[in-house]
This record gives sequence, structure tokens and C-alpha cells, in this order.
Amino acid sequence: MLRSCTRRSVQVNALNRRDILGISLSGALVLYSGEAKAASLSDLPKEWAWAATAPQPILFPRKPLNQRFAVLLMRASYEAVDDLDFMPMDQFQKSFWLFRQGEQESYNLQYSPLKPRTGDLTDPLYFDFIAFSQYAVIGKEIPKGAQVFKEFCEECPDQSRVVRRDPANADNALLPKLFSKAVGDKIYEGLLNGFRDEVFGAPAPLPKMSSMQQVVSGVKELSDVLVKSGFALKSEVVPLDESSFRMSLQGPANLWSVSALNYRRSPVVNHYDIFAVEAFLRASGKQVECETSYTDVGVEHVWKIMA
Repeated sequence: MLRSCTRRSVQVNALNRRDILGISLSGALVLYSGEAKAASLSDLPKEWAWAATAPQPILFPRKPLNQRFAVLLMRASYEAVDDLDFMPMDQFQKSFWLFRQGEQESYNLQYSPLKPRTGDLTDPLYFDFIAFSQYAVIGKEIPKGAQVFKEFCEECPDQSRVVRRDPANADNALLPKLFSKAVGDKIYEGLLNGFRDEVFGAPAPLPKMSSMQQVVSGVKELSDVLVKSGFALKSEVVPLDESSFRMSLQGPANLWSVSALNYRRSPVVNHYDIFAVEAFLRASGKQVECETSYTDVGVEHVWKIMA
């Protein structure tokens, strides 16, 4: 089982884009947490790590994503919403469509003369936008999650059904953590056992008493899968001491969306890399804490094994 961290904010340093490929990953320090308080977005603690300034467009080239991998990330997030039963899925789909329609033009203008290939999940510019849109809607709906509701059901006699949320998940403040865990488990399942006939080759769970060397090796193997799938330009996983290690990603496909969601104070953020590593470590019987830092070119996670 994983132990989540809280968030803190630190000033982000400006960076020269000429140094993109050689830059060390430093900048805003974030202690990642899946336990965002969801009662009201306006009530979220100021000390959490929200971006200090509006996100800037990502103008350096990033890798195209594997199409099935991109679908896996989007689908895992959609199914996690469905599993947690906090809103009608027909309403979610409508809100998602309306949100991205309303945001698409302004997003495209940021990148002009570049043109995101609308509808093409392999395009990192479009994927960053559509992932942001999905999580922005989820983050807006979580604080007001319903306990009982009707949703569209094509095969039902009156084309609707009543859905009741599991009483164990009744507290909306728990939804961000539950959502992040569910997404991570679904991503790791797909990377481990395949998704839509795509074999990704993610590492199997480690023995519970595995060594730090085995943990680092397993996380490196998982991060290599992310890079091969187009999620980042490159990755590095190195041990720091007998109980901690660092994972760095340059040019991740969610670089803009993570910043944009933090800027909007969303209680859920599309940290697919964190979700996947958490799921792998959880399946390996590890408790961990992580610190995350961002720049305008990449991300760095420092993980500490607690048990």
C-alpha cells in the first residue's frame, strides 16, 4: 500500500530553451498527493503546489505517442470515473465535449503557427490538450460528486438507470486519492498484460522483500516502457541511497496539461507516470513517499521506500 504525500510550492526558475536537451531537472518542488481536499475548490489550501503563473506552450519537439498507449491513458481515466460512481457518465461525456470545444481555439492560438492535429492522440500537442480537458472536467465534478443519480442506459426499459455510490467512497474528499489509485492500477494492468493487442512489456510485480537494486531496476524498466510508448523523450532512474531513488523524464507528453491543471487548482492532475509507478510499487508490496519537481522541459520524482 502506498502512502501519499502533501504538496508545497516553491518558485519556478526561468529556463533557456536552448538548453532543453542538456538541462538538469530542477525548479518547482512539489510533494505529490492524491488526497486533495475536494469539498470546494475555493477551500483548497494555499500552501499546496499550484503553478505560480499561467502555463506556457511547449514549443520544443516531443515524441509521437503510441496510439494504443495514449488510448490506454485516456481510457483508464474515463473508466476510473465510471467505477467511482460520482456522476452520470452521459453527463460527463457531454461536459467533456463542451469543455474541449470551448478551450480548443484558445489552445490552438497559443501554438500558432504550429497546428495540433485535432483528434490524433499520437500528436503530443493534441494529447496534452485533450488530457487536460478530461482532467479539468473530472476535477470540476469531484467536489460536488453525487451519491445517487440517474444515467443513460441504452438497454434499460426507460433508457435510464439509478446508480448509487459505494458508501465506503461517500466522502468526496477521498475521491482524488481513490481516482488516482484506480487510474494507476488500470494503466499498470494494460502495460503489464497488454491493451488492445499491444504488448508493452512492463515489469511484473517484485517480491515483497525485494532489494533497492531490484526496485530501481523495475522502475527503470517501467520508465523505459513509457519512453518507448512516446510518453517522454528520455528517462533516467538512479538510486540515491539505501531507501530512495530518482526518476527523471524529459519532454513528457503531459508537461503542459500538468501545469495547466495545477494553475486551475484541480484536485486531480494527470500524473500518469506517478500513477503507473505507484501501481507497480503497490503491487510489489512497497510503501513509498515521493517528492516531485518540475521545469518547463521535464519532471523529476524522488521516491523514498518507507516499508
